[in-house]
Amino acid sequence: MKKLILSATLLLSVATFAQKDELKTLKKIYSKNTISEKDLQEYKSASDALETLATEEGDKVYAKFYKVMYPTVVLASKGPKATMQDQMSLYKPDFIKSYGEVINETIEFEKKSGKKIYTDELIEEKAEFKKGISALAMNLNSSSKFKEASALFYSLYTFDPKNEGKSLKNACILAVQAEDYVLAQKLYEEYTKSDYLNSGTTYYAINKASGSEEEFDSKEQRTQYITLGSHEKPRDVKNVTKKADAIKLLAMLYSQNKDMEKAKVTYAEARKLAPNDQEIKNGEFQIYYNSGYSLLADEEKIVNEINGSRDNPKKYDELVAKRKEMFARAIPDFEKAYSIDSSNESLKTILKMAYEITGQTEKAKTIK
Repeated sequence: MKKLILSATLLLSVATFAQKDELKTLKKIYSKNTISEKDLQEYKSASDALETLATEEGDKVYAKFYKVMYPTVVLASKGPKATMQDQMSLYKPDFIKSYGEVINETIEFEKKSGKKIYTDELIEEKAEFKKGISALAMNLNSSSKFKEASALFYSLYTFDPKNEGKSLKNACILAVQAEDYVLAQKLYEEYTKSDYLNSGTTYYAINKASGSEEEFDSKEQRTQYITLGSHEKPRDVKNVTKKADAIKLLAMLYSQNKDMEKAKVTYAEARKLAPNDQEIKNGEFQIYYNSGYSLLADEEKIVNEINGSRDNPKKYDELVAKRKEMFARAIPDFEKAYSIDSSNESLKTILKMAYEITGQTEKAKTIK
């Protein structure tokens, strides 16, 4: 079987580890250049059976491997008729995540057992797979297919979360560019909690030829370039120093998606991290200012009803009380906005009026 997107070089014999008929069947079918519909059925049956029959740790590890790799066998069965869409179907997030896990588990098992049978091939395959997804994601980004690129970068992160935190960040940024704010919110929620942002480090060095500072995927990669002499002046930056920006953007997304309570909480969290960030202050101010105003949406209607009820004292009093209650509900939001920016003239006007309407004359006098 020729090498696919997910390399067929992984089709190595497991006969030395297990002699089960199911494993032999799987290996035989996996090694074929042409796979028939009957082969697919036999492969699937053998894989399902092996899940139950495997008792030794090695058998279980390789049984899981063959099961996860079933989609590549399906693709191979289509031969030259396989379309780009058929190939793209392999990049579904669930498969990529499982594929990354099974590679790591197999490598870890061989390290523990001391039998380095697949390790080198798996490490190479993992690197090639990541390279392929990354290249495709970058191409989609260059073609302004931001949502599709975001999905692939997120898949790359799930494939190797320990080393691909940057891909999660890219997925977040591209979701915003795609104007899919619901997706962006979900991704930023994950990003702000990620080990990459909270515990990771970004590695920089100056390109001698261009004089510009460049970012590297790892410290090891940067060391290679410095050793070659193309880069100098290495600089490390803890990613957590950028957390306030990520939290701020998440707060903006909550606001965009009309989840005002989460927006309030998230802006407060961002302001604790960066108390002097004017954009955060402005965003938090606007959330509370708008929230207060939204509670006064019926104010004009109630005022008109009050003016039309002067001949009905009971109804008049009820409407005045209703208006007073409406302003009372809005005051906490206006007060919070005032604590953030006490210079905003529109806010001062409405807050002073709210105090007067609710009978808090002393507080109204404090608004200058």
